Amino acid sequence: MESCRRHSTLPWAIALTWSIICVNAFTTSAERLGDLSDYELASFDNPDILDKTQRRASKFNHFALSDHGDVYVGAVNWLYRLESSLKMIQNVSTCDDSRPDSVMPCHLTNNYNKILVVDSTRPNSLITCGGVYDGICQLRQLQDISNVMMESVPNVAGFEDASTVSMIALGKDGQEMLYVAVTYTGENVNDQGNFPTIARRTLEINRYDQSSLLSAIQRDDSIFFNDPAKHTIFSIKYVAAFAHSGFTYFVASQKEDLNSAQFVTKMSRVCQCGPNLDAYTEITLQCSGSDGSVYSLVQAAHFGPAGPDLAASLGLHADEQVVYTVFAKNQGAPGTSDVPIDHSALCVYRMTDILAAFREAVRGCIQDGNTYSINYLEGSFCSTFGIPILDRYFCIPLTDDAIQTPLFQYAKGIAPVPTTAIIELPGTLMSSIIITIEFNHTIALIGTSRGDLLKVHMESSTASRLYERIGVDTSPVLQDVKVNESTRVLLLLTEQKLVKLREENCGQYTTCGTCIGTDAGNDGDPYCGWCTLKRRCTRYSDCPSADVSTRWLAYNAAINITDVAPYDNLPITVTEQQVRDRCIEITSNLQICYGMIQK
Repeated sequence: MESCRRHSTLPWAIALTWSIICVNAFTTSAERLGDLSDYELASFDNPDILDKTQRRASKFNHFALSDHGDVYVGAVNWLYRLESSLKMIQNVSTCDDSRPDSVMPCHLTNNYNKILVVDSTRPNSLITCGGVYDGICQLRQLQDISNVMMESVPNVAGFEDASTVSMIALGKDGQEMLYVAVTYTGENVNDQGNFPTIARRTLEINRYDQSSLLSAIQRDDSIFFNDPAKHTIFSIKYVAAFAHSGFTYFVASQKEDLNSAQFVTKMSRVCQCGPNLDAYTEITLQCSGSDGSVYSLVQAAHFGPAGPDLAASLGLHADEQVVYTVFAKNQGAPGTSDVPIDHSALCVYRMTDILAAFREAVRGCIQDGNTYSINYLEGSFCSTFGIPILDRYFCIPLTDDAIQTPLFQYAKGIAPVPTTAIIELPGTLMSSIIITIEFNHTIALIGTSRGDLLKVHMESSTASRLYERIGVDTSPVLQDVKVNESTRVLLLLTEQKLVKLREENCGQYTTCGTCIGTDAGNDGDPYCGWCTLKRRCTRYSDCPSADVSTRWLAYNAAINITDVAPYDNLPITVTEQQVRDRCIEITSNLQICYGMIQK
C-alpha cells in the first residue's frame, strides 16, 4: 500500500504544477463577443422566394424535428423539409389561390405558420396550421410534405401574426390531445360567434367524418370569451406552453382584467384528465428589477430543472422544477402598454411557489366569492363555501357527494407570485430562452430581437453573469429553440435563418486562468475546463482520462496558492504528502492550498 501511495503522488504533483502555471497567467475580461464561425455547424437561410416588393411576408415562423432526423420549417406562405444537416429536401407553398375560402392573392394574404407539430399519435404525420382559410390545419406526410392527407375543422389557429401556442399532451381518458391557446383578433370566431381562447382538441379521426380532425366539444373542451371581452377585443399574447404533473400550462401577457388598463404577465393551467376545462385557473407572475421597477411583459419562457448550484440557492432539491422567463419593460408609463422596449430581465420562479399560488386561487374562488372570478370568460363564477380544499377540485370543481354541487368555474389568483430578476439588460430585448445544465452549473441560452445569442451563467438565485454574446443574424431570434441533449447541439430560429450551433467554444480560452474563470468569475465558460494533459481548454468529454483527479480542472475550481517553487525546481519523485486543512505540502518550502479539490 505504501508503494502504491508513493507512485500515485507523482502525476498529482505534475497536475498541480500545471495548475500553478495557469493561475498566474489569467487576463481580465468581461462579456466576450463570440464569432459565429466558431459556433456554427450548419444553417438554412430563407430562400427568399418572394421578390423584393413582397419581402415583408418572407420570414420563418416555427420549426419542428422528427424522430428520423428531418427538420421542418414553417414560414409565411411556405413549408420546408430539411435534412439533419439543414440541406433542403423539399418545399411547398401553403398558399392556394384556387381554394374556395381564398379571398385574396397569396402575396397579400400572408399565410403565417401558426402551428407546426409532429403528430405523435400516428406514424409519418405532421400537423401544420395557418393563419388564413379560417385558421384550418392540415395533416401532411412527414416524408412528402406536399401530400395533404386531410384538413381540420376551422378556427384552430390565430389569424395573421396574432399569437398561437400549442402542444400535444395527455387529455381525458388518457388519450393524447392538442392543446391550443390563441389571441383574439375580432375575426377568429366560430359559426356560433364564439371564440375559444384555449381549447383541448382531439387527434382522433371519425371514420364517418374526415373533417373531424382537431375538433373540440364546445362545452367540455373549450374556454370562451364573454361578449364584453369580444366587444373590446380583449387581447392575450401567449408565448409558451408546457405540461407538468397532469396539467397543461400557458404563459402570456395581457391586461389584468376586463376593467383594467394595467398589463401584467399571467400563467394559466387546465387539468388534462378532467371531464371539462371548468377548473381553469390563472395567476399573475411579477418580475421586479433591483430598483423595484416591474418588467410587465413576458417574452418567452422555459420549464425545466435547475442545476445543483442554482437549486441549492433556491432551496430546492436537484429534481425540482422551475420556470425560467424573460421579461421586457413596456413603452410609456409602467404597465400601461403591451409594446415592449429594449430593456429586459431574466426571472426564475420555483414551481413550488407557482403551485401554491394556484392552490390559493382555487381556495379563494371556493371560499371567498367572486373577487376570484375571471370577468372576461363566459360562465365564470366563484362561491362562498366554508369547506376544506380537496385536490380533486383542481380538476373537478364539484362537491364530492351525490349532489355534486358546482363550486366554481374559472378561478384567478389575487396576489402575484413575486421574484427579483437574476440579470437585467438595458438596451436589449430578450426574445427566447432555453436552459442547459453542465455539471453543477445552469446556463441560459437567450435570443434577442437583434439576432444575438446570449450565454448567461446563472450562478445563484441572486447572481448571474452574461459571459458571451454571439451575433447570429440581423433579424429577431424567435421563441422556437431546441437543444439535442445527446449531441449538445443547439438549433436556433430567426425570422430569416435556422442555425445549428455548438454550445461552447472552449478553444477561445488559451490559458487555464481564462478557461476556469479564476479572474473573480469574470472569465471562462461553465461548459469548459482545463485539460492538464493537453494543456488546453476543453469540454469534459474531450479530455483523456478526465475522470482522474486533476486531469480536468472544472470551471470555477477556485485555487489559492500560498507559496510557489519555480517550475523547474519541483522534485522528480514525491515520497510524502501531508494534507491539512485542504493544503498539500509537497516539500518543506512548497505548500499549495485549494479552495476546492475534485476527486
